[in-house]
Amino acid sequence: MSVPEYTETPLDEIDLTYDRLNATFHSFKTLPIEYRLYNLKQLAFLIQDNIEAIYAALHKDLSKEPLDIDVGDVWPILNEIELAVRRLPEWMADEKATRDSVLAFKLSRPHVRRQPKGVSLIIGAWNYPFQLTLSPLVGAISAGCPAIIKCSEHSPASAALIAELLPRYLDPEAYAVVNGAIPQSTALLKKRWGHILYTGNGAVGKIVATAAAKTLTPSTLELGGKSPTIVASDANITMIARRMMSIKQLNIGQMCADPSLDEFYPKGSERSLIGKHGQAAAFRNAGDYDRIEGIIDEAQKGGKLIYRGEEDKPNRRMGISLVRLNKDGAGETGILVEDEIWGPVLPIIPVDDVDAAIEYVNARPTPLALYVCSAFRSTFEHVINRTLSGSAIWNDFSFAPVVRTLPFGGVGESGWGSYHGENGFLAFSHRKAVLEMPGWMEIAQKSRYPNNYVEGTHKRMKMVMTAPLGFSRPVSVEHERRALERRRNRRTFYLGVLLVLVGAAAGLGGRRIASFLGGLKAKLGL
Repeated sequence: MSVPEYTETPLDEIDLTYDRLNATFHSFKTLPIEYRLYNLKQLAFLIQDNIEAIYAALHKDLSKEPLDIDVGDVWPILNEIELAVRRLPEWMADEKATRDSVLAFKLSRPHVRRQPKGVSLIIGAWNYPFQLTLSPLVGAISAGCPAIIKCSEHSPASAALIAELLPRYLDPEAYAVVNGAIPQSTALLKKRWGHILYTGNGAVGKIVATAAAKTLTPSTLELGGKSPTIVASDANITMIARRMMSIKQLNIGQMCADPSLDEFYPKGSERSLIGKHGQAAAFRNAGDYDRIEGIIDEAQKGGKLIYRGEEDKPNRRMGISLVRLNKDGAGETGILVEDEIWGPVLPIIPVDDVDAAIEYVNARPTPLALYVCSAFRSTFEHVINRTLSGSAIWNDFSFAPVVRTLPFGGVGESGWGSYHGENGFLAFSHRKAVLEMPGWMEIAQKSRYPNNYVEGTHKRMKMVMTAPLGFSRPVSVEHERRALERRRNRRTFYLGVLLVLVGAAAGLGGRRIASFLGGLKAKLGL
């Protein structure tokens, strides 16, 4: 099929659509698992049946080629759907909460019921217009929530195609698309929703959060921001350069988890970050191209440009440029250090060591992603234990958002909440606490009534309604550390005993066994 023309949704139609979806939700039509599975499977075939049209729409919007589209927009959605279809019975099952309940409630079947929050709003972004609308939709369908998708007006061909296809494959009484710009978004945000999931920049994120607060609507905000990379002096620079450039050229850096650099390295190794790379995608418009070109020109005037990427202005394509900033970022201001660049420019900030890089990261807004490049896992662990970020990757970049078993989301300035896989199901679900107190339990309830108080009632109630403290008064933090260490050593010793018994059964001599046990006991300080 050809790509349909983009048209904005009339404002008066939004009210009708909203009312229709609410009526569907309150009819309980979306609750049964078979309904959810049907629409999930239909969504998969929406993509498979129309893959050529999806290629055409994304090429028209962003000059993307099929491989780029599959990696960024198609395969992640299909992976999400496959997982949801396979795991949905488990996700919908009640969560038992008996194990750690106090004695009084053991027989009351404490459990958690996962229920849909209600009609939800998904506001997508233009850089991955299919993934950033349909992946959240997988979570909404799985949870039993009807949903309205607000597509970005900055990827009009993709938005028009989604609006054309969705009602043909999914239940139009439960799932709908609204296209348009600020008036349509404003009209949608005035309404009360079960949940709002927004992907975009922080400025609009604050508008969404403010609107949600007015109706006390829970929300998930994926806001992006800077995603710093710390490259240690022991890192394999050639490998890291290849991996970074392969990611940096995807959508020419127009992604929320795009890497930037805080680096400490041997002198002169900036040049070794330059690798051979091709470029498929293009800027969405000439204005975006001119903005990035202006950043590069400014860096060149300041003597900070160390490599200028290829430029193809008529086709809005650009290679990757490297900019070396001041040590520790001292005195630096502007987009290269303060905000998402949204283009193929890689700023490099030299620092003395890992701890200096950590200090730099912690002094700035909390990132959506953090990348650590080092030959040693211990360096990676050192960094991620001392920094806060939405995700962290060792020796690679930007893959966390497409790993369906990991939560994708930010923290602090990079957003809140997460989705993907079961986390997407949970984002659109309310976890209702459920307790059952049937009539036959009345015989055990008599002592709670005032006219049945007798001597010993308080003591008996305390026995069943409280959990006794299973620990003594703490002495010090160091004492707690030693206690944990002794506990670990005891487990290791018991494992050694088990191995000895196995060895004895296998015919090892008693002297060798005694020697082994003695040495293990001495080593563990037991």
